[in-house]
Amino acid sequence: MKKYGLWFGNAGRILMLAAVLLACGCGQITDKDRIHVAKMGERYITRGDLFKIIREMPDTERPVIRTRNDLLRILNAHIDGRIKLSLGRKLAGEGKVAVDREQAREQFFLESGDEEEQLRAMWRMEVPQAGVVTPMMKLYGLTPELLQFNKDNIEESTDRMIEKLQGEQAVEYLAGEALKEGRLSLDEEEMKREYGFMKEQMVTMEELVFSGIRFLAEDKDALEQAAAARDRISAGETFESLAAEYKQKGVADGREYVFESGIMNNPKLEKFRGFWTEASGAEPGDILGPVYLPSYRQVAQDGTGREMPAAYIVLKVLEHKPVGNLEYDLAKSLVARPLLISKMIHLLREENGVEIYEDKLPDPSQFSSTAAAF
Repeated sequence: MKKYGLWFGNAGRILMLAAVLLACGCGQITDKDRIHVAKMGERYITRGDLFKIIREMPDTERPVIRTRNDLLRILNAHIDGRIKLSLGRKLAGEGKVAVDREQAREQFFLESGDEEEQLRAMWRMEVPQAGVVTPMMKLYGLTPELLQFNKDNIEESTDRMIEKLQGEQAVEYLAGEALKEGRLSLDEEEMKREYGFMKEQMVTMEELVFSGIRFLAEDKDALEQAAAARDRISAGETFESLAAEYKQKGVADGREYVFESGIMNNPKLEKFRGFWTEASGAEPGDILGPVYLPSYRQVAQDGTGREMPAAYIVLKVLEHKPVGNLEYDLAKSLVARPLLISKMIHLLREENGVEIYEDKLPDPSQFSSTAAAF
């Protein structure tokens, strides 16, 4: 995080003093480490604690802070996170919740934004002997030492993701127990009201199931090979005959050229935007490509998965499901889950003696730059 230098001169000192006073409000203690913004049990959370939390957040997670509500959201998320973390560890120790490490690593990759594909590629690489640099390592500017460092970081991030997911599972587990015991309840009117709020987000994403012929993006001539395959189809060959040929070629080359997969048009996954620009709206029987398909994890019905490498593909659409809205009867379980979790969090906050002092939060809008509040 950028560090700001000292202000010199009387004018600078006066402006800084004014900023501090604005942050604290008239008549309040000016020491950020003594101003309580929240309480958990017997422990207080100060402004200084809150600012430390924000400073130590990863750049990819730190939100833009413009208003007091932005600070309030961060504070609430921190408190909920601490409750979940403690519960997750406890229930995991009791064998009541469990997180698969591979699934946790996959979730970490999915939440890595623009770095997802690079992180996946590094994870797949084998660390060679010191001084050896493979072509793929050259592509990403890696040495064996740097590759090992990045793989270690992925493992540490996976550890943190396991704890995060354990915490979320713990809250769901306790919500289910509280529902059975009658400490939590849901009624139909409450469900319908929540569905009304969530209806616009209750959509089924566009989905394609396709058969593809792929050429790994790591090969220098991958796009040319894919274009040549498409030209043969355009010239009159059937997709099926070409796929059969590449199946045989795959046996000889030790590669899987032909594959079948399904993919959903999730707008949150920006890396697939190029693929869906080409594929959206395609109907069964349509031939598409060559189109670039980034690396992803293919998950089977039994929950097992495998990594699918980035490739240029020529594909034939087998099934297409357009975007649709979920009707109330089908959406009930999706509505009930966040409602129960929200109620359980509220109950856990009461049990943990959580208090929030909103009026003690500084107002970032009072500053010409957010950094002044820190």
